[in-house]
Amino acid sequence: MTTFLIYINLMFFSAVKPSKKSLDWLETTQELLHQYQLRFQADLTEAELQTIQALANKLSQCTIAIAVFGKVSTGKTSLINALVGKRLGATGVLHGVTADIQSYRWQVPNGKVSLQLIDTPGLDEVAGAERSLMALTAAKQADLILFVFAGDLTRLEQEAIAQLQKYHKPILLVFNKTDLYTDRDRQDIYASLQSPTIRQLISPQEIIMTVSDPQPERVRHLSADGQTYQDIWEKPQPQIQDLQQKIIDILNSEGKALLSINALQTLIEIQSATTQRYLAKVPARNLTAGIFILEAIALLNTPWQWLGGCISGICNSILAIYLINKYPIQKPIIWLVIIFAIATISGINTSLSTNQNSHINTNYLIIIWIGISLSTFTYGILKDINQSQALGKFGAKNLMQTLLQSISETSILKRIF
Repeated sequence: MTTFLIYINLMFFSAVKPSKKSLDWLETTQELLHQYQLRFQADLTEAELQTIQALANKLSQCTIAIAVFGKVSTGKTSLINALVGKRLGATGVLHGVTADIQSYRWQVPNGKVSLQLIDTPGLDEVAGAERSLMALTAAKQADLILFVFAGDLTRLEQEAIAQLQKYHKPILLVFNKTDLYTDRDRQDIYASLQSPTIRQLISPQEIIMTVSDPQPERVRHLSADGQTYQDIWEKPQPQIQDLQQKIIDILNSEGKALLSINALQTLIEIQSATTQRYLAKVPARNLTAGIFILEAIALLNTPWQWLGGCISGICNSILAIYLINKYPIQKPIIWLVIIFAIATISGINTSLSTNQNSHINTNYLIIIWIGISLSTFTYGILKDINQSQALGKFGAKNLMQTLLQSISETSILKRIF
């Protein structure tokens, strides 16, 4: 495991250096987290502030989170023990013993990269709702998912893989305990994983065979006197080299992008939740009613067309600024045009109201126009804010789109986004 982590450490700080034209995604994402926290600190919950700080720490420490999923007794914990090179979690033969999500941290001595290995309960130990929550909790933390199985994929396992894919994380399908099968059986199981149904979930390049906890083998040793032989049961070394190499290859080619994208996905959720809370507490009806009364009184009593238009424009501008606040919108130019149009039409209505022959009818027309225009205007801005979640200067979606556009077409990220 030490060698495994040293490879990852060297990879991150030598092989994956951004070109002069590219961004350092870790630094750019950290800066966005910092700026968003400063800008919206008063609107964030304590839990969201802690999450943003945890994401910033994860990026600064280059912590690669690997979540391990699978049914009971497929060897999830023993696979983690084999990757780490020592016993971190208890393992069981007859029944799974991982009662809850467990997280293990492994730091390279004097290194700048660490692994966080996340062990989960067996999928068949928990009910559907609990399983979904467990998958969501672990997948949110993970940069890479190892889905461990020990035979033909069951319907439960296929459903779990499909659910995990919704979180847009790279998934490696780990065929473990292959030493329990003959060569022919192993090949038959591997061939079954090439079916169209499975290919929709996992490509053949993401299927790895391992033996995390090999069965003891009887080995004949020559005695010290060189005259007799003695049979001794020995436990072979775990066969996880292919899995280690696959993890190294993925992180070597897109490790920084993975860390950044996973942080941005979480930030998008936080930004969306913050926007929804803001929209829920905006007193849109009371605010619109107040502006309506103020604007109606002013327009009905102004003697000049230009003054009526100015009053309408000022009132609607104040309303727009208050509603938008510091939240992004996609159509600022459109709303400026609408404000100008409302102000112009209001001014024309005001000039018509000076005609004594149609004074009463024109007053009704002004009131109706103000009511319809203000309601539509307010609804439109709030809808625009809702559709602009996680966009704008501090929006995580913008940076994420830029990142995804910069990666290679052969990247595993292209297949999951």
